[in-house]
Parts: sequence; structure tokens; C-alpha cells
Amino acid sequence: MLIILDCCIGCHACEIACRQENDLSYETDSKWCRVMTIKPRRIRNELHLDYFPIMCLHCDDPLCIQCCPVEAIVKQEDGIVTVDNEKCNGCGLCVYACPYGAMSFNELTKVAGKCNLCLERLEYGIEPSCVQHCIGGALRYVTQEDLEETTKGKHTTSIGKVCYASSKWRLAQ
Repeated sequence: MLIILDCCIGCHACEIACRQENDLSYETDSKWCRVMTIKPRRIRNELHLDYFPIMCLHCDDPLCIQCCPVEAIVKQEDGIVTVDNEKCNGCGLCVYACPYGAMSFNELTKVAGKCNLCLERLEYGIEPSCVQHCIGGALRYVTQEDLEETTKGKHTTSIGKVCYASSKWRLAQ
């Protein structure tokens, strides 16, 4: 997953698409994708208001897996970290263990959940719902070759299966 921060316009379409795709009703605070607003700042005498999409990073060594007492969280061979709702006992330890705040507890279903990159869609060759509905083009599901080409000359940071990229942030340094 590539997130180009310069393209995010803060429309929250990714949040809505994720909620709909994963049946996360508004009766719960459970969010698998959210957009954070970063306060205004100056870059070369221009004022910028930035937005930062946040979702599960599918870490290389996920703490959520390590702390789950019932082994409901697994990392697949392709690196995607998933939660088995049938095994989850609702203890919430994974929610507290995630250093990125990507895990959430659904008060209605009484299980933990997180972004799985719309695994069911990927199996049919369809991009994740958040990517499909991102009107600014900030979210992209790309191959490793496309990632390298798209991020040339940009400041990037990668954690797990997610890469953040920006040209503006590099100028601010």
C-alpha cells in the first residue's frame, strides 16, 4: 500500500469506504482506516494543511500477534496480518499493544479488528475499497516495481506493507 501524503485532501472517503466494506456501523467507534489532520505549517512562505491516512501497517514483527492469548491474529505468507473473529475472545490486549493505534475493538460484536487490505477483494483482483474510493489518488495498491518508480525523488518511509511518500515534507526539512 502506497500513501502519497501530498495527494490526500482530507475528504475521509477512505474511512467511509472502509466502514461500508467491513460493516463497521456508526454505533461503534471501531475504525480500521482514519484520516488525521496535521496543523497548518509554512513551507516556502506558503501555508499548508496536511492530512495523514492511518491504517494497519502489517508490521514485519507485529506486537498484536505476540500479545494475543488465543492466537486469533496471524501473519499470512504474503505479509498481510489478519484477525480471526471466531477465535477472538475480546480481551482487547492487541488494541493496547499496537503502537500505531491500528487495532480497534468493536463494542457491538465484542471482537477486535483491523485493516486486512480488503483481503477478499484482493483475492478477486480488486483493489482495497479505500484505494478505489480515494478521490485524491493518495491511496494506491502497487507492486514493488511501481512503488520504486512512483516514489523516486520523494521522501519515503516504509513500515511493514505500507509506504508513506511526500515531496512537500522533504522540502520542510
